[in-house]
Amino acid sequence: MLYCAVNCWHQNITTITCKFKAPAIVLCWCLLFMPACKDPLIEDTGLLGEGDELLLDKDTLTARAYSYFMPAVKANGVAVGALGSIEDPSFGKVFASFYAQCRISAGRIQFGSGATLDSVVLRLRYNGLYGNNSTPIDIYVYELDESMQEGTTYLSNQSFSVKLPPIGSVQGFVPNTTDSAYVYGVKIAPHLRIPLSSGLGNKILHADTSQLKDNNSFLQIFKGFYITTSSQTTGNGIMYLDLISSISGITLYYHNSEADSLLFYLPVSGVTVNHFDNVYTGYPVNTSVINPQPNGEQKLYLQGGAGVYGKVFFPGIDSLPRNILINKAELILTQSVSDTVYPTPQQLSLLRIDDAGNEQILEDDGSSSFGGKREVVTVNGVALARYRFNLRRYFQRLVQGVHKNNGFIVKTLTPHTNTERVAIANNPALSNQQINLYITYTKM
Repeated sequence: MLYCAVNCWHQNITTITCKFKAPAIVLCWCLLFMPACKDPLIEDTGLLGEGDELLLDKDTLTARAYSYFMPAVKANGVAVGALGSIEDPSFGKVFASFYAQCRISAGRIQFGSGATLDSVVLRLRYNGLYGNNSTPIDIYVYELDESMQEGTTYLSNQSFSVKLPPIGSVQGFVPNTTDSAYVYGVKIAPHLRIPLSSGLGNKILHADTSQLKDNNSFLQIFKGFYITTSSQTTGNGIMYLDLISSISGITLYYHNSEADSLLFYLPVSGVTVNHFDNVYTGYPVNTSVINPQPNGEQKLYLQGGAGVYGKVFFPGIDSLPRNILINKAELILTQSVSDTVYPTPQQLSLLRIDDAGNEQILEDDGSSSFGGKREVVTVNGVALARYRFNLRRYFQRLVQGVHKNNGFIVKTLTPHTNTERVAIANNPALSNQQINLYITYTKM
């Protein structure tokens, strides 16, 4: 005769227990047909040999959470440039800008006799918008006075010297990502369009042929450009601009003695670097980072744009028995219900912390069940946005002593290009506003 105790737990910690004396065949029937178990808890059916005593247990562990300002991240070689500014009531101000080179195509460049500049324009195709982008902003374009080197790593706080005054600007700009434009009768996808100074155009149009023979020579006369917004006013959105689009680049419109309506196109190519300036003083995130509570904060702040990342610790893990089989381990992060001003990431990144304090990829990362995507669930009639991670493999190694309980690092996926942010709730007084770890295991 066998004793069978089955605990089926899902999102809202519903427990169903059956306890009876039964022969082994009834035990199998119990495991196969229990209707409340949406996900199988026992993955290794070899554990259910005749005569074994099956004990399923579960624990719910709460977290200590802390936020940290992110060190500058690698931000060169980006295909998407970030431009704009926002003021977030929780995260403060963010100003996004970028540097880029333009390069010439191979072959001999000739503008013809009597080449005369008509205009010069910087075009940057839209890749997306973050925030409302309804507040007008002032945009400025500067010519670089310092070279950027191919193969060099540049960080998100990198600055390069520029020439004054700006070579182009647009005042009171609000992006329009739906209207196309016509250039010389050709329809072009929606893009940011900024007229540049005739001085830049004439410098290129009348350059000596030796300066146009290759890119090394060309980059000596035009090192690239820097595009930014005014720091005097703050907008309410960030533009993402496609730097590898065939639309993005600088175009010289000119005519010569033989023809009108000519153009010379310089695509954005070569070194590209995103730059972020974050202002935290006077905002809740600054208090949380600078003066954290010893037992953890009630909000975990996560921000792209080389902003803020988090660390999560579960002291209660050390109280788990060691001779157990981990059937299920779910880490659930819930967005604060008051965090509604700006869009939140569609996915978060989770890594383990090794003994040296460095981040390492989790064993479960890469599996179809790893998770981390934003999902909306309804709990007690309230819609909650959550990020769920499945960490069974990691926790099995943890209880086996392969890893130590050093905690986790949580951050946004692409902090070098994306400025998305989210405040994760960890209020010990509210069960649905906590960072929780749900573990189901079998005692061996």
